[in-house]
Amino acid sequence: MEEAAEGPAFNREKTPPGWVVLVSAAVIVALLYWARPVLIPVALSILLTFLLSPIVDGLQKLRLPRIPAVIVVVLLAVALLASFGWMTVRQFVSFANDLPQYRTNINQKIADLKRLGKGGPIGKVQRTVDEVKKQIDKEEGSKENPKPASPPAPPSSPSPISLGAASAIELLGSAGLVVILNIFMLIDRVELRNRLIRLFGFGRMNITTKALEEVARRISRYLLMQSIINGSYGLAVGLSLYFVGLPYALLWGLFAGMLRFIPYAGVWIGLVVPSALAWAVFPGWLWPLVVVGLFLVLEFTVAMILEPLLYGHSAGVSQVALLIAIAFWAWIWGPVGMIMATPMTVCLVVLGKYIPQLNFLVVLMSDEPVMQTETTYYQRLLASDYDEAYEIVDKYMEGDHAKEQVYDQVLLPALYQAKCDYRRGKLTPQDESFMQRATADIIDEITANHRNGGDAERADGKERERERRSLRDVVVRGYPAQDETDAIALRMLQRLIESEQCQMQISDEPGDGRLSHEGKPVLICIGSVAPGGVAKARHLAKKLRKELPKARIAVGRWGLANEFNDIEEQRKLLLAAGADQVVTTLMEARNAIMEFCEAPDKPAADARNRDAKENGRNRKGKDNAVKS
Repeated sequence: MEEAAEGPAFNREKTPPGWVVLVSAAVIVALLYWARPVLIPVALSILLTFLLSPIVDGLQKLRLPRIPAVIVVVLLAVALLASFGWMTVRQFVSFANDLPQYRTNINQKIADLKRLGKGGPIGKVQRTVDEVKKQIDKEEGSKENPKPASPPAPPSSPSPISLGAASAIELLGSAGLVVILNIFMLIDRVELRNRLIRLFGFGRMNITTKALEEVARRISRYLLMQSIINGSYGLAVGLSLYFVGLPYALLWGLFAGMLRFIPYAGVWIGLVVPSALAWAVFPGWLWPLVVVGLFLVLEFTVAMILEPLLYGHSAGVSQVALLIAIAFWAWIWGPVGMIMATPMTVCLVVLGKYIPQLNFLVVLMSDEPVMQTETTYYQRLLASDYDEAYEIVDKYMEGDHAKEQVYDQVLLPALYQAKCDYRRGKLTPQDESFMQRATADIIDEITANHRNGGDAERADGKERERERRSLRDVVVRGYPAQDETDAIALRMLQRLIESEQCQMQISDEPGDGRLSHEGKPVLICIGSVAPGGVAKARHLAKKLRKELPKARIAVGRWGLANEFNDIEEQRKLLLAAGADQVVTTLMEARNAIMEFCEAPDKPAADARNRDAKENGRNRKGKDNAVKS
């Protein structure tokens, strides 16, 4: 009750004006940029805390106290990073010393490129540029210019050694700050969490707790899995380059694994230096191309197999949003920002999920679909895009959805929405006509292209039995209550029962007593898609009841499955008009028809009683849901 009470109050908070939001965003961006020396170490400490927390928790489960566990984990992490750094520096120095011996291959490659350029389009462009440059120099030389005065002596600048020493001291200071902050954050993690909850208020404890737990879970899982994946990728790169014969293969594998923490761009940055080195080291062009191919094969294998297996496709952020986030954080914080882009974006998405004022972040950045399948399908019909509308339906069916689910959950809601919009004047008659034709064509496409395994199994299992009984020679007829939309819904029902080896004839108007077909049992299904059409369905039910008093009449009132009160009121009216049963989905209608075909002599009162019982259960479930 407290949660329910706090929700509306939280939503009733006034939304600030647009200029306030823009000014606040500008101030935050400026602070992020100018406070980089402080914020970057803090952000890296938080990132390492998320990464190392599961390891510390694992050591605590082994009965090691928290402070010793934190110290052990941090020391191991620092030792690992220091070892990698020492190896990297050593390999890089050795590479710089050995680079001059590859001068011959480099000169040969440059000569090959020059020969290619002279006779090709590159040479033509270069000659054109040279001619234009000569013409400009000639015109400038013809002018008489006064002799320029001697430039003033440049001011003295700091030596490169002093600049390097200052950068090294700053880097070491930032690294020390990261390590110290990381230790205290790991030790006081629970206390920091409680302070955040207190900061946002006890009245929002539920929201704050869920947000913190989801952020921690997502980022920890992302960092842990990415560490495993990128480490495996770097090891595979190093071993592959070693067997190819590229010098310093361990160095390039280490770089490739570390750079892969930068989404999308890191892989290609890690490819540049090994490819350039292969171009300089190996004679000819074969082995440089082999090195590039190895990177492509390994990246494809990791991205398509290892990542989906260990982690999934993403961290809950859309690819476009992540690329924009990478560009933004790279501008704000440089290379560190590129590494921090994914965790920071995940935090923003989670905040938008739990704070209504920031819900636009979920819409813009999350990888979850913002529209349901039926809404997307209807939107493509509004755009008169039949191909994409059918593609949506086709993909929905490939996701293990049966035909009755597609009809009830995608096509019928779209027809219902189209009728609603047409009644409100939002659709023209041409728009409604296009949607009706498109839906009819899609029904035919589904029938032709999708044969559900469940339908085939039911047909194989029941066909012989029904052939022996010949379906008791029953007659099933369908009548649309009002318009073409009702006829299309009946056509869906017709396709469903055809897979059960049962036939239904659809007619526009009732006959004159010939429906009985020599006294055979008759079931009539009146199709009516909401909104509207209740009066027409009642009139048709009365007419058919008068003409065929012994027939079973079922009314399909489709489109109001979630409108409990409306359907119950309409159910009473239709039953009073002579209907034996009112169904709200095509699946219910199919089951009613097949039950009639199985036992056509069963009294119609049984169907009414069953419908009344189902009505009572639905009402009880609705009342319980309202009470809870």
